[in-house]
Amino acid sequence: MDARKERIARNEASFREINERLSNGLGQLPDNPELLEFICECGNPRCEQHVQLTLSEFEQIREDSRRFVIVPGHIIPDAERLVASNDRFDVVEKLGEAINLTDAADRRTPGTTGRRDSSQ
Repeated sequence: MDARKERIARNEASFREINERLSNGLGQLPDNPELLEFICECGNPRCEQHVQLTLSEFEQIREDSRRFVIVPGHIIPDAERLVASNDRFDVVEKLGEAINLTDAADRRTPGTTGRRDSSQ
C-alpha cells in the first residue's frame, strides 16, 4: 500500500476510535442533546474540527467499517469516495488497499473483515 494512503487510513481509524469512546460515553448520559459533537475523522492528523450528529446517525455510519464521518469538504479524493453528504457532515468510504487496514482496525467486528453492511 502507498505509504501516504496508509497514513491517511490509520489517522481516520484513530479518529474513529476516539469517536467510538465518545459515543459510548454520550449514550450513557440521561439527558443528552439530540445533536452531539464528534471529531472529524478525516485523514489530516492536524484537523481539530468537529461534526454534529445524532447517535442514530453515528451508528448508521458505523454499520460499515469502511465509512468515516468528516467535515464537509475534507475528502481526500484519491484515498476515498463521498457516499453521503448533508449540511453538517460528509460520509466517505475508503478505497483500494486501505480497506484492509480500516476493516482490521474496526474493534466492533472481530477478525480482519469489518464490513458489516451486507447490502453493499
